[in-house]
Amino acid sequence: MGRNEAYSPIMIDHKILIVLFLHFFTAHVSVAQSDYSQNVAYSSLLNNAKQQGKLIFFLVHQRNEHFSPFDSLSISKRTKDILKEEFVSGMVRIDPADFLHPVLKAYHLTNPTYFFMDTAGYPLLRYNKHIMQEDTLLKLIDSVRTIARGETLGKLAAQYKKGFRNQLLLRKLLKQYQIFDQYTDQQVLNDYVSGLTVQELNNFETVVFLLRCGPIYDSPTYRLAYTNRKMVDSLYATLPLPTRKEINGRIQRQTFREALDKKNFALAQNLGNRVANTWQSHHLRGNMARSFYPMKYLQLSGDTARYCSYARNYYNTYFYQLDQDSLAKLDYANNKNVHIPRRGFALDSLENLRFQSWLEKQRPHYVKEQVDRLNYGANQLLAFGKDDPEILFDGIRWMHKSVVLLPDRGQSHHILAKLLYQVGFYAEAEAAQRRAVELYRPKKHYHKRMQDVLKQMVSRSWSEI
Repeated sequence: MGRNEAYSPIMIDHKILIVLFLHFFTAHVSVAQSDYSQNVAYSSLLNNAKQQGKLIFFLVHQRNEHFSPFDSLSISKRTKDILKEEFVSGMVRIDPADFLHPVLKAYHLTNPTYFFMDTAGYPLLRYNKHIMQEDTLLKLIDSVRTIARGETLGKLAAQYKKGFRNQLLLRKLLKQYQIFDQYTDQQVLNDYVSGLTVQELNNFETVVFLLRCGPIYDSPTYRLAYTNRKMVDSLYATLPLPTRKEINGRIQRQTFREALDKKNFALAQNLGNRVANTWQSHHLRGNMARSFYPMKYLQLSGDTARYCSYARNYYNTYFYQLDQDSLAKLDYANNKNVHIPRRGFALDSLENLRFQSWLEKQRPHYVKEQVDRLNYGANQLLAFGKDDPEILFDGIRWMHKSVVLLPDRGQSHHILAKLLYQVGFYAEAEAAQRRAVELYRPKKHYHKRMQDVLKQMVSRSWSEI
């Protein structure tokens, strides 16, 4: 090598630099996506788990984009390393209206829920409580390791796909669906029922098991479970109330899911009527149920015109016009097995004193429920009927009542502001939004968001619905 060559500047190929940068960026994103507290798409979790041969750990929720239960959870580097080495992790946010999301299609969700899954996406463990301590997370991880070595839902499903149909396998599969509050594969249930004898269908324990599986109303399995009607009636009379509620709830949820999947509005109507019939002693709750399921179906299926009609009637009748103390009185009487005539219902003087004492403790619950429903209904009118002032003014009336019931709830003022702005009442909208900003001050993320909305309203540039 000559002198000039030894000290000549190094020439770097810029294409190589770009490739190196892209490799680093991709690796960085991959690491970030595997972080347990990062938002990630469910499909990415499944793909990464399959590619890396790892288990899956994620939190699924239907809250807003700022929701993060991990803010209060302190995790050591050791635990983070365990999560990184053994799991593909993240947070999955689902829009409540996205009824086609694979997680919502598979599981009944009410609160934020933690799932541990195998590499193929079959559940190993479901945890419905908020993880507050690192020790809790470590215990769950240890449990998952043990469960993964046993007879899991994924392993049972693999046998089923290979054509195995023995009763023991089918029963284990059906039991797993119940454990994870997962919607039952109706074909698995039908296969199981087809192998039962007449004697087994007259067995108390067998019928309880079938009903716990959540057969769809009027399906062959449902009708077979009710073959011995006297026994079923006796069953419902003897089972504890929580068990009866669990069975009825699972059947109702499974039926509604079927209505959505099959685009069957008549099934949603039938479900509403069925649930209403379970409230024979409480006609008001029955009427509410009869109206709710068809309305919810229309909302999730995106039938704007019919949904607005149903929603206006439902929320106006049962949460705007209805005196919630009257609803509470009927609930009280129903719980006490007091006969409730459809007209002219009144408690005797002694029972009324007991009711008033009970109501004093329960009224906050009824007020909160009323405000929650009015807020939700008004927000839905804003989303589905934003170009119809007549519909929006219904929402404004509901929100005025909501604010009167709970004046210090920021969400109510914010929804009212959006409705007022949409109909062109800009000054009133700004006043309501300023109150929302003030009430959201203790919550940093929401407070900033409320401030941003107010600035946009003042500048007449707000357009979010």
